[in-house]
Amino acid sequence: MITYRSITTTDPEYESEKALRNRVLRLPIGRTLSDADISGEDEQTHLIALDGSGTVVACVLLVIPGDGTAHIRQMAVEERFRKRGVGAGLIAYAEQTARGMGIRKINMHARVYARGFYERLGYRAAGEEFIEVTIPHIEMEKTLEGEDDEETME
Repeated sequence: MITYRSITTTDPEYESEKALRNRVLRLPIGRTLSDADISGEDEQTHLIALDGSGTVVACVLLVIPGDGTAHIRQMAVEERFRKRGVGAGLIAYAEQTARGMGIRKINMHARVYARGFYERLGYRAAGEEFIEVTIPHIEMEKTLEGEDDEETME
C-alpha cells in the first residue's frame, strides 16, 4: 500500500527524501546533491510516497512562485517502484495539492527520457530540448482543470 503526503524540511522523512533524490537523480550522472541544490527548499512543497513500512519510495517538489503556476522539480521514484503507478499517483497528488492552493497551471523541466510518462498524464511540451545538469530536458506544462471549469446544465 502506498500513502502520499506532504512534509517539510523539519520532518524526519526529509533526510530520506534527499537521499532518494541523490540516489536516483544525481549519482547516475556523476554528481551529488549539493547545498546549492537544496537551498530554499524550506519554501517549497515536498510531497512523498511511502510504502507500507513507512519508507520514502518517491518524491517531488512544488515551487510556487506566486504567479498562479507551480513548478515541479526533483521527481524521483525508487527503481523497484517504477512502472507500478507510484509516480503517476504522486503527480496526481501534486496536482491535487496545487489545485488546493489555487494553482491552475503546472510546468517542469522534464528529462527527455521521461517525456512519454508525463504526456500520458496530460502534460505537453512547451519548448525545444535543452541541456540541464548535463542531460537533455524539455519544458512541459499542464493546465489544471477544476470542478468550477465545468458548465452546469439545468
